[in-house]
Amino acid sequence: MRKMKNKTTMLLAGGLAVVLILFAAAAIYFGMIVKDRSGSQLPEETEKPVMVEQGGQEKPQETQGLDAVEVDLVNATVYRFDELDFQFAIAKIRVKAEEPINISLEHFATSEGVKLNDIDSYLDQLDKNGLYIGKQNVWFELVSKENSYVANIFVPIKDKTAQSTTINVDFGDNAPIQLNLKEATGTREMLGYVAEDVITDGKTYQMQVGVAFQIASEEMYRTFDDGSVETAGLPSTAEVYVFRLDAVSLWGDELVVEDAVYQVEGSGNTFQALSSNFHSEKYDNILGKTIKEKDSGVLFFITYNPEKEPITYQGKLKLKIKGQENWIEITVSL
Repeated sequence: MRKMKNKTTMLLAGGLAVVLILFAAAAIYFGMIVKDRSGSQLPEETEKPVMVEQGGQEKPQETQGLDAVEVDLVNATVYRFDELDFQFAIAKIRVKAEEPINISLEHFATSEGVKLNDIDSYLDQLDKNGLYIGKQNVWFELVSKENSYVANIFVPIKDKTAQSTTINVDFGDNAPIQLNLKEATGTREMLGYVAEDVITDGKTYQMQVGVAFQIASEEMYRTFDDGSVETAGLPSTAEVYVFRLDAVSLWGDELVVEDAVYQVEGSGNTFQALSSNFHSEKYDNILGKTIKEKDSGVLFFITYNPEKEPITYQGKLKLKIKGQENWIEITVSL
């Protein structure tokens, strides 16, 4: 009798162990499903732009064999803001060719008839509202020395209530690219430049602005048109702050930062960058410099602090690029 009890107990214990194992496996399985589902509902992160190592490169020739080029959609993020009279998507597309890629976006048009190379009016509205799609690594030309390329492109949609749109590609056997616009997961924070971000027009240049730092016990100089140099003679109450700026002309186009100001948040105070003929013992002034490859320098700002108290300004550094109407804003402390 005792043996039967032991056997029954062992069977019950074994059965309970199997049930527990099955329950644990089911919990892990369903947990993975929940995790996958919750993750799929979140906006996918766009790879951040990375400064190229070499500027002034030779641009690949315009792609000739367009009929052999394949284009498909990887994913897309939709943005919808009250201050804009349109919505837009940043679509990540994959391009495969049999040669290096140089394809104009004139070959891409939305179902509303918007050609994706003719979108300046939309970009102007974005710039005026401090929204910079360059932060999301958006490009306005498909250019790569490789024959396989993934690019983020800007797709404006006139109808803010539209639930879907289509991008038609006029070469090869490429099917229209379908975009689902039902959920706008893009945020304003995803489109605002801060220090250390790579700034780009998505076509010709990249720049990167570092955090501000003060230079102390260092003489400032001024160079005149005749080549003569003299000390700047700054008063003892002056403090000199600089922003380091790295800049790259991707394909040899002229890049010039022709003006820079710093606006203090909430006070209306504005500091003007020192003109291009100012420099210091250690740092070169990059303002007004023509860049056709890659260069680095600083922007100089003077503040006055008679009391010599610690001061930190919250605000925006604004840059004016030659040939562009709107200023670029970078949120950064001084």
